[in-house]
Amino acid sequence: MHYCEVVETDMGRLWIACSPDGITMIALARETWIPVERTYRKLFGVVPQPGKVPERYKRALRRAVAGHEFAPVPIDLSGVTKFQLRVLKELQKVPRGEVRTYSWLAQKAGCPRAARAVGSAMARNPVPFLVPCHRVVPASGGTGNYGLGKSRKRELLRREGVAVDQL
Repeated sequence: MHYCEVVETDMGRLWIACSPDGITMIALARETWIPVERTYRKLFGVVPQPGKVPERYKRALRRAVAGHEFAPVPIDLSGVTKFQLRVLKELQKVPRGEVRTYSWLAQKAGCPRAARAVGSAMARNPVPFLVPCHRVVPASGGTGNYGLGKSRKRELLRREGVAVDQL
């Protein structure tokens, strides 16, 4: 069974969803679940039911949002493409408080000329915060875009100790 729940964090309310294999999706909790539900159904072929998200998953999310280390939790990336999976697995190795460029991540994922495709993989990351796409920045400087908003990306990086103004 797949479950979902709203979690209160110090960056606002977030949806967290999980399968029996781990956390499957994190999204901003807006007034309605419908757009998230559509995306979820597209990725996993089911609609998650309200409730029963393990407390340790919610705790990991709250800690990640706060910029703190968190105990490892299972993450179910079965809904992404093979390329996205390679990119997201490499991304999980980027330490808290550090950033890497899109081209660096493309190289690590085995596709050195695919920096733009890496950007697309970041935009489609179903588990932001825990799979830290906010730690990927353009080689030209600055923080770049972020699916949850540029200001949220800058704040996440600051919370992790990154000197954002020097990027």
